[in-house]
Amino acid sequence: MKVLHIGEYVVGGVATYLNEVVAYQRRFFDVYLLMSDYNSASDFDLEPDRIVRYKYKRHPKHFFSAMRQIHQAIKQIQPDIIHVHSSFAGMLARGLFFVSPRKASVLYCSHGWSFLMDTKPINKKAYFMIEKILELKTDFIVNISKYELEQSVRLGMSPVKSRFVYSGLRDRKTNAPAEQTALPDWNYAEASEVIQLLFVGRFDRQKGLDVLLEVLGKHPELQELIRLYVIGDSVLEKNEWHFPENVTRLGWVDNASIDRYYQQCDAVIMPSRWEGLPLVALEAMKNRKAVIASNRSSLPEVVSHEVNGYIFDLDQPEELLEILKKLDKQTLTAMGEVGHGIYKDKFSADRMNEEFVSLYYEARNMSVTSQEAHMTSHLEIPNRNGE
Repeated sequence: MKVLHIGEYVVGGVATYLNEVVAYQRRFFDVYLLMSDYNSASDFDLEPDRIVRYKYKRHPKHFFSAMRQIHQAIKQIQPDIIHVHSSFAGMLARGLFFVSPRKASVLYCSHGWSFLMDTKPINKKAYFMIEKILELKTDFIVNISKYELEQSVRLGMSPVKSRFVYSGLRDRKTNAPAEQTALPDWNYAEASEVIQLLFVGRFDRQKGLDVLLEVLGKHPELQELIRLYVIGDSVLEKNEWHFPENVTRLGWVDNASIDRYYQQCDAVIMPSRWEGLPLVALEAMKNRKAVIASNRSSLPEVVSHEVNGYIFDLDQPEELLEILKKLDKQTLTAMGEVGHGIYKDKFSADRMNEEFVSLYYEARNMSVTSQEAHMTSHLEIPNRNGE
């Protein structure tokens, strides 16, 4: 079976997700990855000749050019399965099939529904209408959390086409000697006394870094209690950021190294305004770290308050402040162990990938059945005289 994954800006969580999927599928299928040449990661567990990039930047003037390039890639590769990732890629790839016939089965994952974002009601309605139209050219719609599945079906997405597959991560073992695990940009002198928190994500409104920085900036008493390390940078938005003195910026870190940062911190913090399924939380749990998260969208589905982390009301920043003030290393360590058990039970990469393989075969079987029915309907039926 030939599988083509299509993305747009494949970076951050989407890049992590896709790397897990292609690394598994390359063992069984002929796998290709197609994505933008701008704002996409470069390190994937896939042969270089199977990675195709199209020239593109996110602006309406580039949409038709991107669609032509995607169409050419599909014609050249001739996949059996097209697996599309994220909203803009979903529009560019599936929009083609309103003017061009498709032979492949199409799966689509938004990685966070745009119509469930914290935005204006009129925008939500427009996003939903677009998704509902594109649903016509989709065999299966993959939801990455129960929250997303329930909310999308409640609003009117097809319950017949909708499926639910929790994201998963491999538990990569690091065998490097202890002296090689030290990070040059990490303050080890503070490690025994200060709570070391890690934020991983884009510097965009969705991820809520502004909420966290505001709490740290307004409360100087936290300076002596907490050191925040920030992995990431601006991607979609170019905002002004003020980083207090107890914040260290690390930029983007490649997938091969990021586990070392999780392992050094005491807990991971996610003040997100919305999430599809928070891969950062899964990364933290995989590395036995507690998660401090907002109460938005699917985060309470992954983090249980005072079990494997803490949940705070994003509209009540004083709740976050009280949590930060009471953090202690022993409690966080115990929560991290609980979280690791949850990760192994629900969020392994093998479980996710096995479910995708089943979906692929189900989609292909549906396609074959549909083609057979179409051929049968065009057979000439003889009249009573056998003519």
